Amino acid sequence: MSKSYPTRAWLMAALVAAGAAGTTVGAAPAAAQSPAPHCRVLCAPSVTAMPGLLRTHLAHGPVVQSAGGAAHRLPSSSALELILAAAARTAIQRVSLFGSVQWLPNAGEARNPFTLYTANELGGHVHANAPTLTIGGSVSLLDASASRGLLDVAANVGDLFSQAARPRDRAAYTHKLDLDLVAHAHVFRAAPRYTYLHAASVFGILDYVATGLPKAGDEVPTGRHFVTDARPLALIVGLALPLAESQR
Repeated sequence: MSKSYPTRAWLMAALVAAGAAGTTVGAAPAAAQSPAPHCRVLCAPSVTAMPGLLRTHLAHGPVVQSAGGAAHRLPSSSALELILAAAARTAIQRVSLFGSVQWLPNAGEARNPFTLYTANELGGHVHANAPTLTIGGSVSLLDASASRGLLDVAANVGDLFSQAARPRDRAAYTHKLDLDLVAHAHVFRAAPRYTYLHAASVFGILDYVATGLPKAGDEVPTGRHFVTDARPLALIVGLALPLAESQR
């Protein structure tokens, strides 16, 4: 919902999401717990800060081989991911539009998740913490009102604009299809309604970057060959902290 989120999210906040990331590893805010307002086109948006922990390669990492070295599988890795997300309901029931910015503040080129690898030969150690952007649509699968306010689940389809990851990419950033399953557990609902904590929740995002990542045979970065396709399935878990709620 990307994932920085890879070299995420979404770069994996960038690429996964990721990215991520990554990383993804992109991410829409939680569904509202009150009945949806009537809107002609778009409702007033909500804005949510979503700090979380990104875990990449849930289904095993890809196999890569460096020049003169043995083939090996890229391991799973964890990174702090910061997401700022805005979402607005539409006049179509259960459908929302969202946009999010993802950032892996501590990501480094020498240790990024695979989705953060760029198509450029950078050389040496550099910070790979440039932000990424996701824009798309969300469909509510389970509204909080149907679970007594405990849980909501949505499916997101987005355009992840993140660091290039294919050897023939001709731009520093490229567009990628990003698919998310987003859930919010409203574990603080017992807190007094007048407190900020009452509106907060715990979120989980299962992020899959479907396009734009290395394929078997790709050399990314220079000197490293992918023996198998990139495996961009990532998980992001954290807190959803509302900054502005939609007006009802």
